[in-house]
Amino acid sequence: MIGTGDFARRHLQVLSRESEVEIVGHVSGRPERAQGAAKQWGGRAYADAMDLVRGGSPDAVWISITPSAHGAIETALIDAGVPFFVEKPIAVDLTTAESIAAQLERKPVITAVGYHWRAMDTIPEVRSVLAQHPVRLVQGAWLDTLPPSRWWHRRATGGGQIIEQATHPIDLARSLAGEAKVVGTTESDARSEEIDVARATAALVRFENGAPGVFTATNVLDGPAAVYLQITCDGVLITILRHYVTYDTGKAKRDTPVRNDPIVDENRAFLAAVRSHDQTKVFCTYPDALKSHRLCCSIAASA
Repeated sequence: MIGTGDFARRHLQVLSRESEVEIVGHVSGRPERAQGAAKQWGGRAYADAMDLVRGGSPDAVWISITPSAHGAIETALIDAGVPFFVEKPIAVDLTTAESIAAQLERKPVITAVGYHWRAMDTIPEVRSVLAQHPVRLVQGAWLDTLPPSRWWHRRATGGGQIIEQATHPIDLARSLAGEAKVVGTTESDARSEEIDVARATAALVRFENGAPGVFTATNVLDGPAAVYLQITCDGVLITILRHYVTYDTGKAKRDTPVRNDPIVDENRAFLAAVRSHDQTKVFCTYPDALKSHRLCCSIAASA
């Protein structure tokens, strides 16, 4: 595990319960945190990715770090031929992500990206409905509070809310409705000199079938008031939330709860891909995640 933050711990909780998995090492920019993780989860603390590769001989590596820290870590793993699972966003900018993707094209390894909304067990039914009902309108939102992490407060280290948070509904929209191009974006001013991310952002996009899409984000609330993806089709409005999906025809409404833990399932899918050397087993590959990252970066650049 490279990283010792909240999502690194979340993945370690899952992996520690997998009977055929041995946790062999932890990397952090703060040695005491890597040592603490090793004490809790097993394995050893390492100074950097290359130290981990040489000393731990991992079959696969998980990367859960701040967005601006990507680049050299992935390069080291690709050069060593080590499969990796990387949390979103895959970079703070587009240049770094494109460089990693180019390296993977030259020297492929099994990869997965943590767009865990795709792993919700409600999504196959959504895909089945969309196959029969043309998409006419897409709306996504991440209306939340300002995260406490200081790296999140600066575009240079966190990328901003579209790249770091709203990327989840944007990615799922791409996965379900197809590719999209940005028509226009607007955002409010930054919160302060110390916190240079925008208070709110709104983007208009156009999907490949002609359907318009609107994505909004704000961090001025006291908590996650609205986090969703809505897809309006001929005859049905589909609202995808993290705990259930609603199908509303205007006359009848049906809720379908999420019954699985998508983080467990995305990890198991990656493990299966590594064991079988079959990239198709993961929910989201690095090249596919790059398309979502391009769209998010295009929205941010347009603003």
